[in-house]
Parts: sequence; C-alpha cells; structure tokens
Amino acid sequence: MRWRNMIFFIITTFFGVVGAPYYIWRYGVHPSELALMFFFMAMTGLSVTVGYHRLFAHVSFKAHPLVQFIVLFFGAAAYEQSALKWASQHRRHHKYVDTDQDPYNIKKGFFYAHMGWLIFWKQVTDFSNVKDLEKNRMVMNQNRYYIVWAIVAGMVVPLAIGALTGHMLGAFIFAICLRLTLVYHSTFFINSVCHTFGKATYDVESSARDHWFVALLTFGEGYHSYHHKFPSDYRNGVRWHHWDPSKWIIFLLSTAGLTTDLTRTSKPRMLAAKLDAETKRVNQSLQNLDTNEFTLQTMARLREIYQSLKQSLEIWETSLQQYQRNMPTPDLQQMVAGARQSFISRYRQWQKLIKLHPLHLQDALLTQPSGSLA
Repeated sequence: MRWRNMIFFIITTFFGVVGAPYYIWRYGVHPSELALMFFFMAMTGLSVTVGYHRLFAHVSFKAHPLVQFIVLFFGAAAYEQSALKWASQHRRHHKYVDTDQDPYNIKKGFFYAHMGWLIFWKQVTDFSNVKDLEKNRMVMNQNRYYIVWAIVAGMVVPLAIGALTGHMLGAFIFAICLRLTLVYHSTFFINSVCHTFGKATYDVESSARDHWFVALLTFGEGYHSYHHKFPSDYRNGVRWHHWDPSKWIIFLLSTAGLTTDLTRTSKPRMLAAKLDAETKRVNQSLQNLDTNEFTLQTMARLREIYQSLKQSLEIWETSLQQYQRNMPTPDLQQMVAGARQSFISRYRQWQKLIKLHPLHLQDALLTQPSGSLA
C-alpha cells in the first residue's frame, strides 16, 4: 500500500468534507474564501485538462512558454503528480486500455480505476514513452523539483492570499482541502465513471464512454469515447452544444498566438468511426434475436447499407481532401457540398432506422429496395 497517498487523501478529505461544514457553522463563510477556492478549482482543473492532458500527454497543440509555466504551476497545485509522470501513465493507459498493463484498468473494479490504483498500484512508471517531453526543460524542472512546485503552488500561495485577506484558516479549509477533494474526484470520475457508464459513441469495443455529467465536472473531459478514438484532437466535445471549456480556452489562446498547431479530426473521419460503432451496436442487438433466416437476411442487408454509406462518406472525404490540397474554386466547393449533402441525407435516414426495435428494423430493412436507404 502507498501510505503517503493514503494519508494525504484522508487528511484533505477530512478537513474538506467535515471541516468545511463545521467552519461554516462556527465562523460562517466570507466571499473571499469562496472566491479563492473557485479560482484554484478552475486553475488546477484546467491545468490538468489543458496542460497535463491535452498539451503534454497527447501533444494535441503547441503552447507558448508562458502557457506552459502556468499549467505546470497550477498543475502541481492539483497534487496529481508531475506532468512528466502523469503523461507517461496516461499514454500507457491509452496504449494498453482495459488490459493488465493499463495503470487504471477498469476491469480491476470501479474503485481501483477511480483511486485504488493510486493507493495499491505497485508498477514502476516507465518513462521511455515520454522522450519528447524530456527535451522540455520546464517539464523536467517540475518533475525534478515536484515537491517544491506542489508546496509553493498548492499550499504557500493560497495560504498567503488567505493571510492577506484575514482568512488563512478558511483558505486552508476551502482553497486547499475542499478544493483538492472536489478536483481529485472529478478527475478520477474520468477513469471510473467514463469507463463504466455512458455511451460508446465511437468505439463499442473499448470501455471508454461519453458521459455529459462528467464533462460538466471536468471542464469537458467527459466525452471519453471520442477521446479514446481520437486522442490527438485538442477537443473532447466536438458538437456545438458539448460543454468543453478546455477546447474554448485552447482556441482563444490560439487567436493571441499563445497556442499553435491545434490538431482537429476531420468530420468524415469522425462520422466513419461513429457509423462503424452504430453498425456493430445494431448487429449485436440483432444477434440477441433468434438466429433464423430473417435475422441473417437482416444482417446481410445491414452490411449492404453500411457499405453504401461508407462509400458515400469516402467520396465526401476524397472531395474534401482535393479541395484542401488545391486552389479553392467554385466547382470544387460545389463538389464538396454535393458529396456532403448526399451523405448527410442518407445518414439521417440510417439513424432513423437504427433507432427502431430490432424486430421493426427487420421489417424496415427487408422491405426496402436493395442498395437504398429510401
């Protein structure tokens, strides 16, 4: 057992969960105490999502040294290890997800994936997968002197601000203990909740799931099925209504030149993964029915429609690539728009079909003309 982690969790949780209500009952709560707590919650949480995760672990964009320093400073205040160690473990998680080599393997249980691995995990971190980060002097300094960074950023600074406002004890209770407890478990939910509950939107063979509520708690990290399918994308929530403040911040920083080379997955690639996952999901539901001639015919018909849709999507992607490689012309623009519209209209009909009950789906598919979605 890793007693240092265990003791730290117990102390911060006790003073955060028990100490905060008692403090409020005894002394009340001052707006400056809450403001300090929420400030550190936002800065540490975003430093983990924007910095540790999307910048260092996945290199989904590049950042100015000032941005790197800020996320390393407040990332240390999150007490989730150094950026180098965090990135190494996270890259290992993606490479070996759902296997014994996955540091927070969900197959070892919900609690283990949530925080048990930080208490019981005995593996030695292999830094061979972060050679690129070892070239970053700031990252290496934070790793080498992590305890100093963590104490200064996570303890000294909030306590000093609390002392200046006359609420040093309140700063300890709210901005340190309660804040750490909330940020910890919000982050841990990604490894536990998002590998147990939600929808496998982009990959039904992985345990990663999209969960909107975890996205609310973690500045956009809850769209985990998408993230595991396209880990190099600087976005997790790709729909306009997805709550992903991390991607908005990265994009806004890019307008000021503080972030560059933002990696985005193309719409056709996203839809191809989603179409593949939907097809597998429907096939699974059909396989749960009695295996008879009608079921086999339905699955064959489904494969036929899937191939037709996939071909339509490939035409769109090819035309889009041609448009991006060449000088844009009205003809090319019209070709892309036509290919896109052709796929989208067919895909909308497809989505109506797959929402049907398997028995109704059989009737719908077997009564349609071959090769058609109409």
